[in-house]
Amino acid sequence: ERSVGGGDEGEGEGEWGGSENDGDMFFEEAHVVGRQKGVDVVKELRDLCLEHDHNSSFQNLAIELNSFKFSQNATYEDVNCGAVLAVAERVKEGLGDEGLSSVAKVLSALKKELVLWTELFEKCTPRKADECGIIVGAERLVCLPGMEKFRAGGGFRFILQTLNDEDILSEEAIEVWKGRREKGEGGKDGLELFADQSLKDFLEWLEEESDESDGSEDEEEEED
Repeated sequence: ERSVGGGDEGEGEGEWGGSENDGDMFFEEAHVVGRQKGVDVVKELRDLCLEHDHNSSFQNLAIELNSFKFSQNATYEDVNCGAVLAVAERVKEGLGDEGLSSVAKVLSALKKELVLWTELFEKCTPRKADECGIIVGAERLVCLPGMEKFRAGGGFRFILQTLNDEDILSEEAIEVWKGRREKGEGGKDGLELFADQSLKDFLEWLEEESDESDGSEDEEEEED
């Protein structure tokens, strides 16, 4: 199996996955050893998620996704990206074109839908770096047709904040993703999103919160 970030399980590149050094190659395709040519891995994973009936166990879906992941030498980043895009499709269907222009409506619908998918994300993030696929899925979500007003209103920043608030996305994963973008990885669309000032403000706030939390923990240890 090819893993995110290389390491002991091997290294490689993926459509929207890849090692921590390679980045996620946002919207860029690359040949992957062991992967069938012409297969849009993330799209196939998204479609498997869309076929899932929420009345049935997520364990069954996880088995299907894992089987496809192995067959195409994909990663958990790919799986998580596909799952987020499935969530996006369901949000779009529920809101319609008019509702997509409202940041508040999209975030409200997204929160409700994410509650249903939390179990799957937990199963598909054995490592923190695997969560980067969730962020890449969010990047692709805001770049979908009809999402222009949402994106212009700082929607991507609010999605990241929502994912973090709902404990679906950790600060560690955001730092890994941020490091990739700072190195210029991510393609034109990904880097344009990363340049948004409201996103930079959120990332700066998140870093300050993390530093304050670490400082409080150090003080408690010294008191003990």
